[in-house]
This record gives sequence, C-alpha cells and structure tokens, in this order.
Amino acid sequence: MSQSTRDLLLARGAVAPAELAQAEAEAVRTGRRICSQLLSMGAADERALAAVLAERHGVPGVDLSRTGLATNVLDLVPRPVCEADLILPLSTEGGRLHLALTSPVDAERILAEVRFVTGMEVSAYVAVEESLRRTTLAAYEALDRGLPEWRGFAAPPGPAGLAVVLPGDFPMPPEDELIEVGEGDLEPIDDLDEPPAEGAPADEAEIEIAVGGGEEEVVEQVVVRADPAPSDRRRVLVVDDEPEIRQLVEKALAARGYQVETAADGEEALARVQARPPNLVLLDAMLPKIHGFEVARKLRSDPSTRSVPVVMMTAIYRGWRFAQDARENYGAEDYIEKPFRLDDFTRRIEAVLESTASRKVAPAASADPLLQRGKELLLAGKLDAAVSSLEEALKLDPFAAEAHYQLAKALRAKGEHFRAMTAFERAVELRPGAFPALRSLAALYTEKGFRRKAAETLERALAAAPDATTRDAIRSDLLELLGA
Repeated sequence: MSQSTRDLLLARGAVAPAELAQAEAEAVRTGRRICSQLLSMGAADERALAAVLAERHGVPGVDLSRTGLATNVLDLVPRPVCEADLILPLSTEGGRLHLALTSPVDAERILAEVRFVTGMEVSAYVAVEESLRRTTLAAYEALDRGLPEWRGFAAPPGPAGLAVVLPGDFPMPPEDELIEVGEGDLEPIDDLDEPPAEGAPADEAEIEIAVGGGEEEVVEQVVVRADPAPSDRRRVLVVDDEPEIRQLVEKALAARGYQVETAADGEEALARVQARPPNLVLLDAMLPKIHGFEVARKLRSDPSTRSVPVVMMTAIYRGWRFAQDARENYGAEDYIEKPFRLDDFTRRIEAVLESTASRKVAPAASADPLLQRGKELLLAGKLDAAVSSLEEALKLDPFAAEAHYQLAKALRAKGEHFRAMTAFERAVELRPGAFPALRSLAALYTEKGFRRKAAETLERALAAAPDATTRDAIRSDLLELLGA
C-alpha cells in the first residue's frame, strides 16, 4: 500500500516534524497542497519534495528550479492549456514529449489530449504545484521575449537539461548527471484547436441518424435515387451492432450499385474479411465481442487483410483528434461521425473506394528482407545500420509489430531509451500479447523511473507469459516493484 505524502515527507527526512505541522496548518488556510506550502515557506528543498511526489505517484519527478528548457518546445502546447491544466512541456528528447504535471493519478484525460494535439507519445513527470505555476509563467514570458531558453534559478551552467528525480532519490546529483536537451529543430504546430472544416450542400437529400440513450432511431428518411451501378460491383462490408443502421446503410449503398454484406459484431467482421476480403469495410467503433478499434488494428496487422480500406463510423468517439488517431494509429482511411448526411456519407465512401481502387491485396513481403537484414545487423552489433534497415522496413509496412520490436531493441542498445520506449509501445499496441516486447517495455519503464507504467505493463506480461516458471518470475518482479 502506498504511503501518504505526509508520511513520506517524514519518513524520508524531507522536512522537520515541527515545520510540517506548521505547513499543514498554513495549507488549510491558503488552500495550497502541502508540498507547495513547504516550498513557499522555504521549509524544504524542491528536489526533496519532487522525490517524495515521485515515490508517492510512481513516476519520475522533476526539480524545476534546477531545470533548463529550450523555449521552442513550448510551441507544442498553447499557454492557456498549460495554465488551465497545470502542465508544462519540458523537452522532446527521443521523439517523445516530456511533460511536467502535478497529479499523474488524475491526468489520463490530460495526457490523452496532449497526445492527440501533438501527435507525440508523452512521458509524465510530477512537479511541485507551486513551482510548476511559477515556471509556466516565467517560461512562456521568456518565449514571448524571443529568448531561446529558460532556466530555473538553481540550474547549473552548460546545456539546458531536466533535473529528473527518481522515486526515493534524495541526495543532490552532480551537475553532470542532468539530462541534456538540445536546441532542437521543432516547428510550431498551427491550428491546434481547429479541426478541418467539411461542408456539404444543404439542398441535397439526406438521412440523419440520431444517437441517444443507447438507441439508434431514424429522424428523417427520404427516397434514395439509384445511381448507375459501378461496373465492377464493388463489395462493402458494413459492420454495426444496430440492425437499423445496417439496414439504412445497406439500402443507401445498394441503391448506388454496391454489393453489400453486413456483420453485427467485431468477431463476425474479422471472419468475413479474412474469408473474402471486400473492397471496403465500413466499421462502427463500438462493437460487441471485439471493439471496432481492435478490429481495425487486427486488420492492419494481418498481411492478408492490411490492404483492405477501412472507414470508421462513430457516435461516441467524436472530434478531429479521434479522427486523426484513427487514421494514424489504426490505418482508417476516413472517420465519419453519426448523425451524418447521406450525400456526404456516400461521397466520402466513393472517394475512399476511388483512391484505393488500384491497391493490391498484397502481404508486406517487400518489407521482410529489410526486417531480416535489420535483425542480422542487430545480432552483429552494427546498431546504426540495424536501425536504418528497420526504419526502412517500417516505411514499407508501418503496422509490422516485429519490426517495431526489433527497432526498439536496437535503439535501446544504442542508449536511445525514449525512442526505444516509443517503439516498444507501438509493438505491443499492434500485438498486445507479445510477451518479449511487454517484458522489455516494463524493464525500460522501471529503469527510467516510470514505476506505475512498469507495474501496468508487468500485469499485461503476466497474462501473456508462456509458462508457469515465467509467470512466477513476473509475479516476483511485480511484487518487488509494488513494494518499492
């Protein structure tokens, strides 16, 4: 069982009992958190407070007073978002966004939002709230003045770097142990809050599907005019658990000359696609048995089905960020929200079919020689060449879990731990039961101080372990980690 912040402050000697009692009384009056109150009183060093918070939450801490950051990283997240959510981008080392926040336990929504906005994997570091507020204000002011970097008042000279504090790490580190952060070549991301606009003529026939209370109903139904049938009678598989939706979409597409098949759940959808790949899968996100996003992932990770275009439909996962993630991480060609207009719906379906008409249902065999070459180079210790070969393989087949796993191993061997972390994460996303990748990712999380993520990954590895002996070893690692 994890200890309270108060107990850890006393047990680790971060503050004297009398000063802690005074800070607790003052915190009640001011509404501050206890660590923020201690920092404001000058009763404890920020690094010791960050170490206590790191141990409390199971993620690395960051001492912002000893940190320096390149201000161009601030362009990734708008200032109002940082001030409202109490977060601060710190660096992009290893192709990940390293983010300071105050409460990792309650930050899942924030981290998901930042990931969607930036398109980057995010690593969280807990910071003392009072210091985070001050640093956010000072860092963005430095950015507004055109300064290339911001430094905390106690940051050492030399390259800008993060003063990372691992759980239980209380002694002061030598200055040369700071993580260096280069100037970087980040480009600002424009229009973070505005999704691309899509218009549709208002005077054309439409069908609206309203979703509410867990039931689908037809709000307006109109006569569908049949267009000339395509000569090749392209086949579309419509996957939705609501029979009314399947019927409506089937009629609309059949009237335009398509062959339409239907499936009521994710399991049936996968079986139909694998038995006879259609020209397009129209896939609802919320499905019984196998979730729609999982169906899309499975289709993309299977060489026999990865060339089949997928268009996702949803009434739940709304907004351009979900659409972007569906395209980038699950290979969806388009993302249609319910309720939709019939004219817009059919236009987008036809656009996808036209753009993918020449796509061949071919396995990713063209990437296999590069993957094999990368594995051989990795075994030979030629790490740079291995990374290059594996990255080329992923350009040809971005959904190859094995290539992501081998790339992660090569990057870790090179000491590029955060890039390796991202590659391991992608490998287990594509192949959730891949035990070696899960075990390696858990070890890397532990090594870098992300104890909570390590425990979560070990639990997944436990379920995927190949035998009883391995399961016992995983349980031992997990108990040791939780008891740390």
